[in-house]
Amino acid sequence: MSNGAKKRKKSGCGIPTLNQVRLYFLTNRFGIEEGDVFFYFHRSTNWRSQYGDRIGDWTLAAKRWMWNLEN
Repeated sequence: MSNGAKKRKKSGCGIPTLNQVRLYFLTNRFGIEEGDVFFYFHRSTNWRSQYGDRIGDWTLAAKRWMWNLEN
C-alpha cells in the first residue's frame, strides 16, 4: 500500500463500514446507537452533504454531528 493510500485510509476518506462508525462514536464517548443513526442517515443520502457534494472525510462529518448533539 502506498503512503498516499495509507493517509487516505487514516484520514477518514471513503465510505466507512458500520463497525468503523460505531468504533469512532464509542471512542468519542457517544453510543453505538448514535453511530448507527449517523451511518444510516448518511448512507440514505449516498454519503453526500446537504448541498449534494460528496462527503470527502466522514470523520469530519461525524465530528460535526457530535458537536451538534452537544450544542
